[in-house]
Amino acid sequence: MKRLILIYRSISKNLKLTLINVFGMALGLVSAGIILGYVHQEFNYDSNTPHSRKIYQVIGKDGEQLNSYSYAPLAEALKSNFPEVKEATRIGFFYGYLACSAGENKFNENQAIFADPNFFSQFSFPLEKGDEEQCLQSPNAVVLSERAARKYFGDKNPIGEHLQIGGNHEFTVTDVYNNFKNNSNFRGDIVLPLKSIAKLTQIWVDPSWKYESDIFTFVRLADNTNVDDFSRKAGNFLSKYIPDHNYELLFQPLTSIHVDRMTAWESTPQANVRYLYILVAVAIIILLISTANFLFLYIGTMSQRSADTSIKKVCGASKTILFKEHLQEVSFMMLISLGLAILLFLFYRGYLTNVFPLLPNINLFDGKLAIILLITVFLATLLPAIYPSVILASQKPARIFRNPGIFIPGKFKLINLLVIGQFLLSIMLLISTFIIHKQTSFLENQKTGYAKDELLTIPLNMHVGEGIYSDKFGVFADELKKYPGIKNVTMAFSSPASAETGEDAPNWEGKPKDKEVKMNWASVSYNYFKTLGVKIVQGRSFSPNFPSDATDFDTRKSAFILNQSAVKAMDIANPIGKEFEVWGFEGPIIGVVKNYNFRSLRSDITPMFYQMNPFYMNEIIVRINPSDPGVLSELKTVWDKFVPQYPLEFKFVDDQIKALYQPEKNLAGTLNLFAIMAILIACMGLFTLTVLSVLQRTKEIGIRKVNGAKVSEVMAMLNKDFVKWVGIAFVIATPIAWFAMNKWLENFAYKTSLSWWIFALAGILALGIALLTVSWQSWKAATRNPVEALRYE
Repeated sequence: MKRLILIYRSISKNLKLTLINVFGMALGLVSAGIILGYVHQEFNYDSNTPHSRKIYQVIGKDGEQLNSYSYAPLAEALKSNFPEVKEATRIGFFYGYLACSAGENKFNENQAIFADPNFFSQFSFPLEKGDEEQCLQSPNAVVLSERAARKYFGDKNPIGEHLQIGGNHEFTVTDVYNNFKNNSNFRGDIVLPLKSIAKLTQIWVDPSWKYESDIFTFVRLADNTNVDDFSRKAGNFLSKYIPDHNYELLFQPLTSIHVDRMTAWESTPQANVRYLYILVAVAIIILLISTANFLFLYIGTMSQRSADTSIKKVCGASKTILFKEHLQEVSFMMLISLGLAILLFLFYRGYLTNVFPLLPNINLFDGKLAIILLITVFLATLLPAIYPSVILASQKPARIFRNPGIFIPGKFKLINLLVIGQFLLSIMLLISTFIIHKQTSFLENQKTGYAKDELLTIPLNMHVGEGIYSDKFGVFADELKKYPGIKNVTMAFSSPASAETGEDAPNWEGKPKDKEVKMNWASVSYNYFKTLGVKIVQGRSFSPNFPSDATDFDTRKSAFILNQSAVKAMDIANPIGKEFEVWGFEGPIIGVVKNYNFRSLRSDITPMFYQMNPFYMNEIIVRINPSDPGVLSELKTVWDKFVPQYPLEFKFVDDQIKALYQPEKNLAGTLNLFAIMAILIACMGLFTLTVLSVLQRTKEIGIRKVNGAKVSEVMAMLNKDFVKWVGIAFVIATPIAWFAMNKWLENFAYKTSLSWWIFALAGILALGIALLTVSWQSWKAATRNPVEALRYE
């Protein structure tokens, strides 16, 4: 306790500067902690369940092609043939819409999970109510999340209650599970038995080894199993059931799916690893700034009481004793900074993330993260503790008495490097933030090639053959078009904003044997291209006047339309009438549509083919007159006339396009916050350096004023060095930021320009902030009575 009192007395001699220094370090620690915690969370999805490290997704490799879709018997076959497999389960993710209702509560669920009965036990997802061994056993059972149970049944116990799904399918709630965590590969509020998937959706699970189904297989290996050895052992397992198929099995860890894009994972958007590395760099930058501030400002404040050190040395204090005292003092200050950082983190997590949803939220706390953060704090403490202790403890008393000012060794003062480094990093963060904002705005407002501002989508939340997902759709569309605010209506597999479908390599008439063209696909209905406002440049569109346009599952016939990119990739001059074959369906190419962006502008327009497959329709697309205020009520009127039992929802395509760039928005929002943090830390350091500089030059200022120096001249003298260092920082930061952001923009097929004014604005802002920070203290020093400075001379 006595030592703590002495430490407090020591640091309280420059209390204002010490508090600024401690708060600046706390900002650095909490900023680095938030970023590192978020990145750790992204790299450890589903890691907080007991068996997560032993669960693997089964992936098929056919040549160079990787595929996560699975054969239905595979799960049971793996469990039966390999003792290393303790559990195996099959999962189907349905991203169409299920209309669910309980009494008056009607909602669409578009992230339904269909799974085997052991789903919850294998993944150890906790149930709030029910028995994990019994749930999903009945084909009419349904398991709801806490959120969904409250949504449909309020405060009533949902167990045993009935949930209507689709038009006339009744399911009984058997269990309630805790909401999936944010750091989970699984999303959704409803889990249903896999055996009911064909009854509620267009997905059919083939029970044989003949065809793959739209399902995924996950296995849990025994605790002592080496996955590499098991992969070699099970790699060619499928040859036992499919002799003519060159199919190899791979096993991807559940915890790495979110960041390791082996296949098109169907559950949650995968992380952009580049963005995570950018955030790590930002954390390091902020930590370096705050640590350097702490280091040099501590030396500065200590040098103001260097006489204390010299007296102790004269009285016989050894270097070891002095080193120990400084180490204790720095550690005490760092401990206060750490406590303050924890309080700031609690404020961030409890308040800021709710007010600003773009900021990263941290929900995962584990031993690995605790070790990472403790190492970060230790490293941030080590240099500020050791370096000044060694420097100040090693000085000769006579030298300290002669020069009690700031002591920083070296011909070119490290203090100048500190200012340059701080503003170099701050300017780079500002430039990066501005360019990311500019690119995001550019993407959102870029022309897509179709009438995005006039389109909205409605979930087709019914099974094929039910409601208006039938021959009634034409009547429904005609009824809608009677209203002047509605221009056209069609159906499609997905919104035109994002047709993220798998790729296939079709065959066509005249195709060279060695040529392969990967194409995306989309199932659409009549009037699709007319509704979107996209021109048919060759041939014709799908038409009810040609019954053969629609896919016929008996004869395996279908008509096809290609986009211009597909025709170019196929290298055919006259595609109309040529035979086209994919998935066992064949038929003529009847049209070529003008290229338009059917996905994010991160990529170019890739080859695409269209067909009319009635089993793959998830969205109704309506082209409206946006200036008509009554168009939405008109939609509801017609909907309630035809299908009142189904909930109506709609989304504007323009908003869906903006949502495509949410990762960039999240990155920009995060960089905004931490750029402000970095600048604030730099300004706090700059303010303290200005105070120390003024204290060191107090007598010089007094002499200059006595000799007639003006206030402006004194301020210019005090400010010019800081202005010079900010200028040097800007000159160095500009080419580095230009190179880094130019590399980042290479990730986009469509990108904005690196405008010169962004760099100039960042430099002006940094200079203005620096001047505002130092000018107040400079003005106070310049306007002081010189007698005060020279009184004791």
